[in-house]
Amino acid sequence: MNSAANAVISAENLCFSYGGSEPVLENISFTAVEGEHISVVGPNGSGKSTLFQILAGFLRPASGRVLLAGADISSFSPLERSRRLSFVPQDVRADFPFNCLELVLMALYPHRSRLAATGEGDIGLARTLMCETGVWRFAGKSIMDLSGGERQRVIISRALLQIESAPSGGKGGLLLLDEAMSALDVAARIDMMKLLSARAAARRAAVIGIHHDLHTAAGFSSRVIVLFRGRIAASGVPEAVFTESLFRDIFSVRAEISGGGDFLIRDSV
Repeated sequence: MNSAANAVISAENLCFSYGGSEPVLENISFTAVEGEHISVVGPNGSGKSTLFQILAGFLRPASGRVLLAGADISSFSPLERSRRLSFVPQDVRADFPFNCLELVLMALYPHRSRLAATGEGDIGLARTLMCETGVWRFAGKSIMDLSGGERQRVIISRALLQIESAPSGGKGGLLLLDEAMSALDVAARIDMMKLLSARAAARRAAVIGIHHDLHTAAGFSSRVIVLFRGRIAASGVPEAVFTESLFRDIFSVRAEISGGGDFLIRDSV
């Protein structure tokens, strides 16, 4: 499955540190292929957000490289990167009173000239995605008047539109979510994970998301990558990754594993 032919993004032996300090990431390697929905988990300080900054092209590794669609990501301009990937941060700022539909339609910028008019097809796709994320009812409302969870769903709508408006129809695109569901309630989080998996599969895109909710990662990901002290401690399907020993050694909790890969966290170690 992890062949070069359908690879969306590949990390090759990534190492990184801030200003000569202790390494934050060491020898990180993995590939995400078309249709995959990967969750990245790990304790605080394990290097997850730094990894995402590198995958998005915002930071350069001290060594190693990131290949996006087979090319070194450092060779892309910011506009070219935006045509292939969309990044959703945890903290969604709302500094200007755009309405939600206007904000979502900003996703078209990498794929249109500045003078190009927004067509009915663009608005129709935006409406479809905003309905799927449950925010179409806010289309004419200022983003500044929404709750944190509502804003996150609007930004996810924009990210999906950015990927799906690419000339390739979203095929081979990449969506990076850095704790982008932290403000969502349980039901909304489940709905978003299902939607993202379905969209990734249908469009042959890849979704990689950082999650602190391990049940969300276990229940709705095709693969889980566990980071610990800047290294990959485990990687694979959720039921193989989430073991009692991993919970104890990586997350410092006692977990009870039941049939089908379900688990119940009982206590801290």
